[in-house]
Amino acid sequence: MRTRRAYVDLTWNGAAVAGKMSGYQKDVTYTDPASGEADSIDVSIHDRGGTWIGPWFPETGDTLAATIKAMDWAGPGDTRILPCGSFVLDNFNFSGWPIAGTISGVSVPADSSFRETERSKTWENVTVEEIGKEIAGRAGVSLSYDVEGGPIQIKTIEQSERTDCDFYMELCSTYGLAMKVYSRKIVVFDREAYKAKGPAATITQDMIQSWNWDRKLAGTYTGGEYTYTDPGTEEEIKVNVGEGPRILKVSGKADNKADAERKIKAAVANANHGASKMSVTIMGTASLVASQCVAVVGMGKLSGKYYIDQITHHIGGSGYTMDLDLSLVE
Repeated sequence: MRTRRAYVDLTWNGAAVAGKMSGYQKDVTYTDPASGEADSIDVSIHDRGGTWIGPWFPETGDTLAATIKAMDWAGPGDTRILPCGSFVLDNFNFSGWPIAGTISGVSVPADSSFRETERSKTWENVTVEEIGKEIAGRAGVSLSYDVEGGPIQIKTIEQSERTDCDFYMELCSTYGLAMKVYSRKIVVFDREAYKAKGPAATITQDMIQSWNWDRKLAGTYTGGEYTYTDPGTEEEIKVNVGEGPRILKVSGKADNKADAERKIKAAVANANHGASKMSVTIMGTASLVASQCVAVVGMGKLSGKYYIDQITHHIGGSGYTMDLDLSLVE
C-alpha cells in the first residue's frame, strides 16, 4: 500500500534542480498572503560537501520557482499540485559546523525599481486599472485585475516620491481592493467580493492540530462619514454610509460624491476586517490558497465562514502542515 508523501519541485534559474537538491534540501516554507505583501519562500539546506558555498553559490538576481506536490494524499492515486510561483533571491545565509544554510526568495518583479525606486508623477484622467497596467509594464510583469463593475475613474492623483509598489498598494486599499504579487503578475481583486463567495473547503475540529482565536472590539465601525471639498465649488461636502453608534470619520480628497462614498465604504471595510480572527494548524492539503474562504465547524460559537488572510506551508522531515490565518466573515 502506498503512503501519502509531499515534496517541493524546485527550478533554479530556469533549470529543474529537484534531483540535484534532494541530497541537500531539508525543509521548505512557502508563505502565501492574500494581499499587502509578496509571497515568499525559504529553503533550508545542508551543505556538508561545501557545494553551495562553492560552485553553486547563490547570486543576486537568481530566480527560483516552486511547486508543491502531494502524492496519494487522500488515497491511492490522489495527486494534488499547488504552483507556488516564481521568486527572486532575496536573502541567503550559511553557518557551520556542519555547513547549513537558508535560501530565501520573494515574488517581486526581477526589476528591483518596482519596490526600490521612488518616483514622482501626476496621474490624470485615468482608472485604477490603467495605473496598474502602466506600473506592471514598467516592472516587466502583467496585471491581473479581477474587479467587477465599471472602471474606477480618477481625475488626478499625485505619486510623490513613492515607489510604484507602495503607491499602487495604497491606492488599491483606498478603493477597497487587495493587491499582491504572484508568479510574475500584479494581482488586484475585490476582497469583500471574495469574502462573499462560498467556502472552498470545510475544516472540522478533528482536522485542527492547534488553534487560537481572538476578537477585538475597539476600532470597528457600524458606518462612516467622509468629508471633502468639492474641487469645482470649494464647498465642503459630507458623505455618509451606514448608521449606528460607531462612525468612522475620514476627511480627504474626492472627485465627487460617488468617489467619496467608495472611499469611505473601503475605509470601514478595512477597519472591520479581522475583528474576529482564528489561526489554525492543519495537515497540508495543497488545495487552498489565500483569499479563499473556508467553513470552520465543530468549534461551538467560534464556528463560521472565514476568509484566508495567509497560508504558510511547511514541507520537510516533519511532514506537511499548513498554518492558516483566518478572519471571520461577519
